[in-house]
Amino acid sequence: MPFLRNAWYAAGWRQEIDDKPVARRILDEPIVIYKGADGAPIALADRCAHRFAPLSLGKIDGDSITCPYHGLTFGRDGRCIRNPHGKGQITSSMSVPAFPTRVQNGMIWIWMGDKEKATQCAPLAYDFLDDEGFTIIHGYLHVQAHYELVTDNLLDLSHAEYLHPFIAPPGSYANVQYKAVEKDGRVTAYHSMPNAENTPLFKLLMDESVRRIDGRAHMHWEAPANMMLDTGAIPVDPPDAASASTPQTHLLTPETENSTHYFWSFARDRMRNDASVSEMLREGITNAFVNEDEPMVRAIHERMGGKALFDLSPALLPMDEAAVRARRVLARRIAEEQSAGA
Repeated sequence: MPFLRNAWYAAGWRQEIDDKPVARRILDEPIVIYKGADGAPIALADRCAHRFAPLSLGKIDGDSITCPYHGLTFGRDGRCIRNPHGKGQITSSMSVPAFPTRVQNGMIWIWMGDKEKATQCAPLAYDFLDDEGFTIIHGYLHVQAHYELVTDNLLDLSHAEYLHPFIAPPGSYANVQYKAVEKDGRVTAYHSMPNAENTPLFKLLMDESVRRIDGRAHMHWEAPANMMLDTGAIPVDPPDAASASTPQTHLLTPETENSTHYFWSFARDRMRNDASVSEMLREGITNAFVNEDEPMVRAIHERMGGKALFDLSPALLPMDEAAVRARRVLARRIAEEQSAGA
């Protein structure tokens, strides 16, 4: 299936872009991202118009970047502004594509489609990332699998008790109340855990006396593959302890048909000033992604042998509903874009 192009994709956390250009393949296109003179990110095709050398190996000067091979210099709009050879003539063939970017909640977003359409909508807002009431950690994972398989994994949290004992102890999913809802192109997988045994994660953040909780883990998906996970716990036993909220982002950007950029963030409103808790959470989350989720999703991708999911006639279980709905919404968006000649 082709990629959805008229959409905002996560391209990198803002602090990733400093004084050096960053190379990143997005929708199977090489992109260079660098910081302009005003501090705003600039994104160009990472391929010089002359001999196709990577511009990401070049030097930045204000808003411009110079190719390391023959010295052609390109401005923030992709046009060549300096040719050090011959009489310095500059032609239209010397330009490289430029891509609109925005910064929202600490994330750099890139638009890979029709530039005019980029002005008609904004990237998704995850305002809790700028909320001083939360402590935020975030990171990046490279997944060797198709991005829709990662979406499937995130919308189905029933696998947690099998892959992630730190998050969900064995048997915890048996009492989960699950519901999938689709509205205006947004798909939500609701996971409610009433009067459940406290989990290792919330034991870390809540008062040690809390034994049972009303837990939630509601995953909100929007095309092409951007998700916000609303997780939290309200004490039931004892009922007068403080609750905890840990909203998260899970932002997926296709690198190629076979690999995915995975940008994640984790916020918490408890134990906010304890650096050791931040490190413990970072290690736990990284372990879950790197050693548990990614190997499984990669193995699934390999076993599928390049075939589309529904071409393999998968057995569907109740908790697959949200993922199936998301796949259908995305397929519809791509088909509409293709029919419009995007």
